Amino acid sequence: MARDSFIFYRSYYEAMSGLKDKDKLQLFKAISELSLNNNEVQLTGICKNIFIAIKPQIVANSERYENGKKGGRPKKETTGFAKTKTTGFENKKPNKNENDNENVNENNNNNNAIDSCVDGLQDVIDFYNDNVSSLTPFSLSLLEDYVKEMGKDIVIYAMQISVEANKRTIQYIKAILNNWQKAGIKTLLEAQEESKRSKSNTSENKTNTKKQYQNYEQRKYDNLNELYTNPT
Repeated sequence: MARDSFIFYRSYYEAMSGLKDKDKLQLFKAISELSLNNNEVQLTGICKNIFIAIKPQIVANSERYENGKKGGRPKKETTGFAKTKTTGFENKKPNKNENDNENVNENNNNNNAIDSCVDGLQDVIDFYNDNVSSLTPFSLSLLEDYVKEMGKDIVIYAMQISVEANKRTIQYIKAILNNWQKAGIKTLLEAQEESKRSKSNTSENKTNTKKQYQNYEQRKYDNLNELYTNPT
């Protein structure tokens, strides 16, 4: 199979945006080879993980392209009516159906096992898919970096907090992990203690604010008519 063009989705671009230039070029070549020439390039590291996530989309597009070249589904033979010669304007050109507008669902379900050297990454992926949202290549790249730096237990704990707060977004999870990184947190126990302190501080601030309003002394007037008396 050899094609002259292929679709490059925004999800591909976002997944590659955080990579170094040499890794971007390597991944782009792999996508082009598989899309245009049906040749799979062997990759390693994060490039391999991202490519595994988007490979099903490329394969699906290629199959649709090949089916389009064959003319799609065979036409059903009509019955019950005699075939008559058409008159008037007739289409003299053959109806060649090369449908390269591959309308497919980009929301791939990345539940397949990711072949990675990062310990615990698959557990993080499974938790994210089951409790947060469908994992995109961009989110996968972020989570893999956090797992490398902080470990899977801390990343999963951050996702648990986001689920409990009903804020199931990669941005919320990223904010939690960034705060822990700034605080120098290295273990799950430290992350749990930091979370308790944060909840305690929030509760204390609410209590202090409530007390301030309760201790506010309203001004009293002995004679209300004084409020409506014009100064002379």
